[in-house]
Amino acid sequence: MIFDLLDSSLDGDLWEELIVKCYKLKYNDQHFTPIPAEYQGDGGIEGFTKSGVAIQCYCPNDSNLSNDKLHEKLRIKMTNDINKFINVDYISKLKKLGIPIIKEWHFVIPEYRDKRIIEHAAKKKELVLSTREKDLQLYDYISEDFDIIIKVADDYMVELSTIVRSKITNVKLNIVLNENSKPNWTSCDIDKINNVKRKLIAIQPDLSNYPDQFNELLDMYMTFYMLGIEQLERLNDNFPDIRKDILELTSSFRSEVTIKTLFNTDKTLNSKLFIELGETFEKNLRRDFDFLSSASIMNLKNNIVASWLADCSMEFKGDI
Repeated sequence: MIFDLLDSSLDGDLWEELIVKCYKLKYNDQHFTPIPAEYQGDGGIEGFTKSGVAIQCYCPNDSNLSNDKLHEKLRIKMTNDINKFINVDYISKLKKLGIPIIKEWHFVIPEYRDKRIIEHAAKKKELVLSTREKDLQLYDYISEDFDIIIKVADDYMVELSTIVRSKITNVKLNIVLNENSKPNWTSCDIDKINNVKRKLIAIQPDLSNYPDQFNELLDMYMTFYMLGIEQLERLNDNFPDIRKDILELTSSFRSEVTIKTLFNTDKTLNSKLFIELGETFEKNLRRDFDFLSSASIMNLKNNIVASWLADCSMEFKGDI
């Protein structure tokens, strides 16, 4: 889910900022107009298009809510904002803003986990339509085909990617996988494992005298290797364009890694060269992907370096 990849510091205000930007992009030809909440209250909406789409954003500040607690917060927020939308005290304010006839009211949230909020939306839709019928003149800003539509972060994959990459927001992507998702790399192709083993010895021959340190490094790099595969798959599901650009940078740098390691004839420099290549690649990542969190850059660098070891992009002198 895209929302899981957004910086964990994301709160309600930043969520609204992101979504407003998404709607400006998505409805560029329909002139999306944001409504600042400071403007005598937002009247149950935070923006609208001239084609009749109104939005209300909401992001609970607590990311560890139970399903029931999340639903409760979503239900209360939707109820309160729909009540504002049809409240006579707000109608004149909405009309002064030049609001068109509203056909769709989008409740834009990061996620929902069950159908209860959909059912609640159906009830609120009927409330709006029944209220409209009581005074068609007063509620002439509500379409007879009015609907409430729940939108989530995944509905704005293209727009969020554009916004994050353009750095017009402070939100960064965090693609680090949960620490609890550590894979069992012992099931990996034995050739990959053996490649990492012999290359670690080629980089630092003394490791053969320290089996505990050797095994710890082996575990680290094999874990990096397996997590790297999962990480790129996760990116492909949510931000395929970013994955594509990372693979292009990795592919071009892989050739440099192969050339520099093959041309190195002094095996005593293997360790120094290994560190330098990793640091140079990290600098390239920070230059080209500065919309990723710092932890993501470090994690991605380690994953790619592990792939060099496992997939034989690195061929050090003494690596036999």
